[in-house]
Amino acid sequence: MRSLSGRFDALASRFRVAFLTDRGYTKKQKVVNQLKPVATYEEIEQQRGDKSILYVDVRSPSEYAKSTIPGAVNVPVLDDEDRKTVGTLYVAGKIDDAKSHGIQTISPRLPEMFNLFQEYTKAYDQVVIFCSRGGFRSNSIFSLLKSLGMNVHRMEGGYKNYRSTINKLIPVLFEKVQFVTLYGNTGTGKTAILEELKKRGANVLDLEACANNRGSVFGGVGLKKKQPHNQKMFESLLAESAAGWKEPLIVFTEGESKRIGQAVLPPSLVDAMQKGLNLNIEASLDYRIGQIKKDYLHSNETELLTALDRLKPYLNEARVEGYKEQVRQQNFDAVIADLLVKYYDPRYNFNKKEFAAIFRNEDAATTAESILEWMKQRND
Repeated sequence: MRSLSGRFDALASRFRVAFLTDRGYTKKQKVVNQLKPVATYEEIEQQRGDKSILYVDVRSPSEYAKSTIPGAVNVPVLDDEDRKTVGTLYVAGKIDDAKSHGIQTISPRLPEMFNLFQEYTKAYDQVVIFCSRGGFRSNSIFSLLKSLGMNVHRMEGGYKNYRSTINKLIPVLFEKVQFVTLYGNTGTGKTAILEELKKRGANVLDLEACANNRGSVFGGVGLKKKQPHNQKMFESLLAESAAGWKEPLIVFTEGESKRIGQAVLPPSLVDAMQKGLNLNIEASLDYRIGQIKKDYLHSNETELLTALDRLKPYLNEARVEGYKEQVRQQNFDAVIADLLVKYYDPRYNFNKKEFAAIFRNEDAATTAESILEWMKQRND
């Protein structure tokens, strides 16, 4: 934080210390000043105190789908087509026509939007509206709701302001974190162990969840949301994860390559992980096959076959077609076993890793307990 100053110093410090306490940074700090009707993201979070906040993204559905503030709801002022029309008019210098089109588009939806915001203001202490840059879209609905006596706020600078804050936070977010990274061959149950560790109150960073991808040609198979998160959303979810960590800042995560799906791990995160502890997770082939089936086989056959096609640049076509035929015949165990032993395992090279301990996993809950006990004894 040497190069940071002013308000951001305080916010960054809270992310690293108070902000990293069971989302409890909101419970322990008191509101010093009343939040202004129009405030930056930094000011909003500094004044959050013990208040519940709902961010309302009034950008178009496609903008919201690409990336937003985690937890934000989408109440679009303009849909994608109308946004394009308004933008075209603005670029052409037809400002009045652009505003007129916007008003005509919004007007029929105002009763629905009003009812939505009424519900939001009842459920949350503070409702914060934002658009791309804090301009026409957020200001129009904010001004209307304020004129009707509704207690809402507008985020100055919009999503661009939020992204500026995240861009500053990411390089310093992991400075005081000690990572414990789980490594192991495909199917050894590392993600399941992380889930069990989290259930037991441990700090966890699930990189695959942040990326919405498992980092291989099968990365999106079986996931509810098929599109992997882009870099912006990935970094937002990293910061959101950090906001839930408790002290001491010992954080469990899974060993990944620097790229997961569409996202790249920030250098600050890679550096912090390299300075941490490494654990090796082993498991029997039968367990690994069962874990793969659990994670992937609730997908449809077409999705599996398409994923297998993506292996053709790495394996000969006849071999891939053989796998596909076995999938059609439901011979999943044979395909999984062959891919694990002959394709995935040889690609993993842990020889250069120094492991503080090795754990044999046949049950994620039991292994999580063993890891926590090992950590306790090590720290004692």
